[in-house]
Amino acid sequence: MTHNIQRFVAVFTILMFLSTLFGVPTAKADTTTFRYIQVNLTDEESETLYESSLVYEGITYYGSRESADVWRFMIDAEAVDDSLIDLITLYNAEGVPYTFSPNTITEAYPVEEEEPPVVTEPDLSEEVTPPVEPEPIVEEPTTEPTLPKLAVEAINIAAVDRAVVGGEISYTFIVENTGDTPMTVTEFSHEYVSGDIDHQSIESFNQHVFDRLHELIGEDGLLPGERVEVTEVLSIPTGYSFDAHPEIGSVFQVTGLDEFNRVVTSESQQIILLQTPDFTVNATVEKATVQPGEPVRYTYTVTNPSKVTLFLADAMLTWPSGALTEEERNQANQRFTEQVEAIPTFRDGLGPEEEVTFSFELPLLPSYDVRAGAELIQRATFIFEVDERITVTRSVDVPVAVKQPVPAKEEPKQDANKQKSEVKTTPPVVKVVVKESGAPRVEHIDEADPYAQDVLPMTGEADDAWHAMLGTLLFASGLLLLIRRNHPSTKP
Repeated sequence: MTHNIQRFVAVFTILMFLSTLFGVPTAKADTTTFRYIQVNLTDEESETLYESSLVYEGITYYGSRESADVWRFMIDAEAVDDSLIDLITLYNAEGVPYTFSPNTITEAYPVEEEEPPVVTEPDLSEEVTPPVEPEPIVEEPTTEPTLPKLAVEAINIAAVDRAVVGGEISYTFIVENTGDTPMTVTEFSHEYVSGDIDHQSIESFNQHVFDRLHELIGEDGLLPGERVEVTEVLSIPTGYSFDAHPEIGSVFQVTGLDEFNRVVTSESQQIILLQTPDFTVNATVEKATVQPGEPVRYTYTVTNPSKVTLFLADAMLTWPSGALTEEERNQANQRFTEQVEAIPTFRDGLGPEEEVTFSFELPLLPSYDVRAGAELIQRATFIFEVDERITVTRSVDVPVAVKQPVPAKEEPKQDANKQKSEVKTTPPVVKVVVKESGAPRVEHIDEADPYAQDVLPMTGEADDAWHAMLGTLLFASGLLLLIRRNHPSTKP
């Protein structure tokens, strides 16, 4: 019996040993690839940016911050292709994304992760000593040396904020290396995004600018802090479609490359408003009708409705109609020009929405020939300019009638003695008609004598003389008839 028990204990001990040897699983190690991402941060960004994410092969991985400017991303892949990392984004405490470029990606670092061993229930009959776990070994990440800063600034400056149709725009293009490493400029671009400038004019303009910039930069590129600039003038055609394109906008872009094959770009936008220069001129005359010897007073009003300041270039008078002598015309034009040029607003510039009203007086000599110039038309012409290439001309005609004065009518005074003489020497014609039978009848027939008709309405002494003479004639006629009646004629 004792022998059997000893055999049983020996077999049980062997089985327990084998069970201990083969039944407890061993620790399994997995390898996970991760990446260190380093970006250039300012002090403020280092304090506010906490979270990060990375897109690799369409999958977003979230990383943890190793240091101020280094993030670690655990990517479940045996090998990571850097070219497949599409985007690296950092986030602040509120979760607002902040994308950085450029960035630096280090080599892959494998991490050994040991799974905890599976512990079986200990046999209460025997005392089991728990295994002692070794302290984990923390690997210090290797820090990549910080690359020098790469930056470029492209600047596009126009000499004016508001250009004029028919004028010019002066552009200044500036390229500056604001980084810490030499940079080679690989590409220039200047694209007009709005406006009505001819495509060929743009190409010619850009070619001059780019050729000059390449010449100044040279083959060695720009050193840190080095700067070049070029100024070129773009002409705006007089037929520019102002109503359809009231502004000209362009974008200037520069692309650079450093010795580490890092690419950097910068751009500058420029928008210039356009305006068409213009002004109006009106004129009135004080009196529509004048007489020789009177002055003619004209009043002119010049208004600038545009958004551009206009400067007086010339002012003159011409006379399409009238009888002024050449000397009178020259003197009037000289006085008019001197008077207009002396107006301070015209001399210093007629600003937008400004208006100027002034008068000019033209004396007419008494010798003015009304028959040769009954209508006197004065034409006033003003010429304003924005610069030497852009001028605007406007004219206005003002007519005035010139008439000779009409003398006042006076009643003619005639001498009384002369009137008596004229009456006596020109008596009216009287026709006497006598009938043989019946009662005698006298008929007065007045001949249509214009002079006699003029005398009849007279009054005063001429009227008394006329009545006396008429009475005498009537008495003589009656006496003659009576004598003939009392002494009839005898026949032989």
